[in-house]
Amino acid sequence: MPILPFTSLDDGYEPATPELNEEEGVLDISHPSDCILQEESKIIAETLVLRCSLRPIPLQNKAIHVQLIAEGEVLENAPLYEDESVAYGYGWESESSGWKGIALDYAGIGRGVYAGETFIFYGNRLPFGEMILKNPLYLKPFNCEVGNYQERMTSLSSGQVLRSPPGALDTQFLRGYGGYYKPGIALEDIQQVYYTITSTHRQTRVRLVNSTTLQEQHTSPPHGGQAFNYQVQFIPTLLEEEYLSLPGALASGYAHLSVTSELGITSFSSFLCEPIPGLPNLVNVYFRAKST
Repeated sequence: MPILPFTSLDDGYEPATPELNEEEGVLDISHPSDCILQEESKIIAETLVLRCSLRPIPLQNKAIHVQLIAEGEVLENAPLYEDESVAYGYGWESESSGWKGIALDYAGIGRGVYAGETFIFYGNRLPFGEMILKNPLYLKPFNCEVGNYQERMTSLSSGQVLRSPPGALDTQFLRGYGGYYKPGIALEDIQQVYYTITSTHRQTRVRLVNSTTLQEQHTSPPHGGQAFNYQVQFIPTLLEEEYLSLPGALASGYAHLSVTSELGITSFSSFLCEPIPGLPNLVNVYFRAKST
C-alpha cells in the first residue's frame, strides 16, 4: 500500500470536524430504528411496588358509655367496647372490630417498572433517585366513637318511632364503631364496622353491623337507604377514606409517596394492593406517577 507524502497546511486552515451532540449521555440517530439513550438520572419509573406490613392501631379511649332512653325510661348505660354490651347475635367478632386504623409500614424492599422492565430496590434508594416516605407509609383511618352517647326512642300514636338526636322517624342511626381486622383475613374484609343501640331486658345494648352487610342491603354510606321497614342513616357523616375498605382506599389513591431526582420531585399515588401468598401480614402496594 503506497504511503502518501505529508502535505503542509496553510496558515489559518482549519480541518472540518463532525458536529458533536453536546448533551451528555444522549445519542440521537435518525434512522427508521431510532433509539435514544438517556442518562440514568432522567429515568423515572412508571410504577413502584412497595412491600408493607399491616399494623392495627388500637383506640386510645375505650371508656365510652352509651345509653338508651326508651319510651321515657332511662335504661342502664353500657360500656360500648365491652363484649357483654353487644346484643346476642349482633357481635360480629366484636373483639376484632374496634380498631382506630391500620398502619402500612414499609418493609424495606420493593420493585419498579420502567419501559416494561422490572428492577428491585432496597430501602429508599432507587437507581434514579430517592423515595420520600411517611412513617407509617399510610394510615387507613376508621370512624370510631369518641365520647359518651345517649339516644331517645319514642313510639308515636301513628305507629311510627321517633329517634333523637337529631330526630327522625322510623330511622336506624348507625355510628362508627371502628375497623375490623385480624391477621390472615382477606384484605377486602379490613373494613368499617358500625353500631346502633337497642334495649334488652331494660338494659342498653349494642348491635354491630359490618360494611359487607350494608352493601348487600344497598344501604352503604354515605347516603344509607331503605332497609326493610326503616331508613338507615349515618351519624355523623363519614369521610370517604373512613368508610372505604383498605383496598378501596388504596385504589382511590389515598396513599402517597414522592421521588426526588435531578428532574425534581415526582409524586406517586396508590392504585392497588394485593396479598402475598404465605405471608398474611404483608401486602404489596402499587403506586404510579401522577400525571402533570
